[in-house]
Amino acid sequence: MNYYDKDSEGALAALAQEENWLAPPTEITRVVLRPWQQAVFWGLRLYIMVMLAVMGWGFYHSMNR
Repeated sequence: MNYYDKDSEGALAALAQEENWLAPPTEITRVVLRPWQQAVFWGLRLYIMVMLAVMGWGFYHSMNR
């Protein structure tokens, strides 16, 4: 089938049916993380907070010089 056939009125509908574009999307559910994965994400949050504090401290001291 020619994917772009402007002469045929049903070409787009046929393509949508063939490629299954009209089907509803699959439902997205929340993933339950394992304890070690939760620990890694909490560690990343802690790391970000420490880095923000270090950067703030550095900016504060550089402004006071």
